[in-house]
Amino acid sequence: MTCVECREVLSARLDGEERPEERDGVDAHLVGCAACRSFVERAAHVTRLARTELVEPIPDLVDTVLAAAPRPGRLRLGAALRLVLAGIGVGQLGLATGDVLAVADHEHGSGNVDGATLTHFVHESSAWNLALAVGFLGVAARPSRMRGVLPLVGAFVGVLVALSALDLAGGRVSGSRLLAHGLVVAGLVVLACLARTGVRPPGLTPDAPGAGPRPDEPGCHRHAA
Repeated sequence: MTCVECREVLSARLDGEERPEERDGVDAHLVGCAACRSFVERAAHVTRLARTELVEPIPDLVDTVLAAAPRPGRLRLGAALRLVLAGIGVGQLGLATGDVLAVADHEHGSGNVDGATLTHFVHESSAWNLALAVGFLGVAARPSRMRGVLPLVGAFVGVLVALSALDLAGGRVSGSRLLAHGLVVAGLVVLACLARTGVRPPGLTPDAPGAGPRPDEPGCHRHAA
């Protein structure tokens, strides 16, 4: 019997799984092998420690895990909100395109404000609408991107609403023009509702928040059986 075979049988003996026909061969091998005798002494010591060590109480996390898991109704609501947000993104994209086409069909280059024509201001507005469209569509496709989009859209809508109220009170803007801002306001509301659902896309990657370390990264310990 080799040392490898002997140690496998010794491990089985410590677990009470040794076969009777193996006992004599192992005992005979131990008589002439000091290394295997040392192995069985160490293994027996570890086994005794494992079996006699006090077991620490483990908290019951079942209720916590179940409470944190998205419920079917919340998942359906999240999916519906993502569809609405995608529609708003498409609307913002159409608004940006429409402004660019409208200014191209009219002559707006006669007036200048701070070194820029009215055409340039319309182009800046179109760029913002396009950026908002990309943000809405990005969150609709991958809600984990909401963390960066929500504060930006919130600040934009807050300033926009305040300035639009002043312009409306001073007669500097028509009500029909203000209606065009309804899309971005609706987008902010949908973003806030989507954030409250706590729904994340399936397939959480190791780099995403809340994911544990990969097996090949420091901090991940493997325990031998």
